[in-house]
Amino acid sequence: MTATDTLTDGKLINLPPEAGDVNAPRFEPDETWLRGASPDQQKTAMWRWFATRYEDPDTAVPHDDDGGYVFTDGGPFLADEVLHERFDGCVPPAVVEALVKSVQQQVGNEWALRRLDKSGG
Repeated sequence: MTATDTLTDGKLINLPPEAGDVNAPRFEPDETWLRGASPDQQKTAMWRWFATRYEDPDTAVPHDDDGGYVFTDGGPFLADEVLHERFDGCVPPAVVEALVKSVQQQVGNEWALRRLDKSGG
């Protein structure tokens, strides 16, 4: 998983309890809190949401004979589309785009669905 501090200009940002349950298998930020959060907190929360649902396909999905990805769960999921669709209504699009650019630089735009194990985690 991409480190949060690489997405927030070298700062490690801890989300406060009012941001939502950061220990949930699928983090869902509180939108009221998200609207009033700082841009770094917004990027951290959006990243947490994204990273609990999607993962780097390089290690998550099988490859075909040519080295391409074989998405078995409906992917690839495009980071730019997923993040803008989910967060443009509650986070300034420029902040969403800043996260998109960071994610694309780290892994690329194509992501695989993160599967939850049988215990829910």
